[in-house]
Amino acid sequence: MYALMRGSIPNAGNEPFEVLKRAAALGASEVTFYSLFELSSTLDKGALGELKAEADRLGIAIGASLDWLNPLRLDRHGRELELGHGELSRGVARLLETGASLGMADMFFTIGTLEDRAGNWAAQLDAVGALLVGLRPNLADLGMRALVKTHEEITSYECLALIERVGADRLGVSYDPVNMLVRIEDPIAAAKRLAPHIAQVHVDDAILRPEEPGSIRRHLVPAGEGIIDWGAIFALVPKAKRLIELHNGQFAMPVFDTDWLKSQPYIDLCEYAGLVGKAVGKREPEVADQGKNGDRLAAAIGICGAAMARPKQ
Repeated sequence: MYALMRGSIPNAGNEPFEVLKRAAALGASEVTFYSLFELSSTLDKGALGELKAEADRLGIAIGASLDWLNPLRLDRHGRELELGHGELSRGVARLLETGASLGMADMFFTIGTLEDRAGNWAAQLDAVGALLVGLRPNLADLGMRALVKTHEEITSYECLALIERVGADRLGVSYDPVNMLVRIEDPIAAAKRLAPHIAQVHVDDAILRPEEPGSIRRHLVPAGEGIIDWGAIFALVPKAKRLIELHNGQFAMPVFDTDWLKSQPYIDLCEYAGLVGKAVGKREPEVADQGKNGDRLAAAIGICGAAMARPKQ
């Protein structure tokens, strides 16, 4: 069984009933929306109830992310602030309550962007940690966990530090292996570090290729054709939800720039050498058309199906 991100469903558009219908037709057990506001801009209970009833009829679950979560980037939190009458924590608590009412046991969030990492990143992580600590009672009352997504700006080590601060009972990981490449972390090594906390895995794949001057770039490819060893990932976290999310970003990393490397002190030399070696070594597969998501969706579904068919150890 696998879940589908709303944006990875071909021709689904933004209308939630149509999204549910198309996800169910593809055999998904869950469809995950980027935000609860995609379901209802006002979180109207009647509208949400109708959607839940339709999902139940189709035999598919509804999931959603919290979208952004960053108290130092309030320009991204207009709707949460409105929900919370000016208080971000109250607005996020309302989203958690709404998610729980739709049957969600966890909701993942993204902290920032590569540009955010280049700014006051330590202060942002501290503010996110403080917000989540304050939300612990809400999460406990709802029986939920928040999940920090390994987006391209955050390291596995920073995720672990957040979990240590907030508590593993209320904060887990939404593990996105292709984003670890942007941080020059080996996806398997990072998965081993995070494995006890990984509740879901984002399924996609990528290769690395050299690019002038002195960079390597992440290019997206169909699952099973890239760097990610899916058999190893799924073996590490056999109970984690498989969430198909077809990415768009093609990020370049200046891996031969000494100033950049000094600003990434967490990078492990062996992991660095392994990934750079993959980028400058063999030339197969070729870089795929980054806009052809149909082939990538079929491959991702196939990877998830193969994982479910694998006999239990």
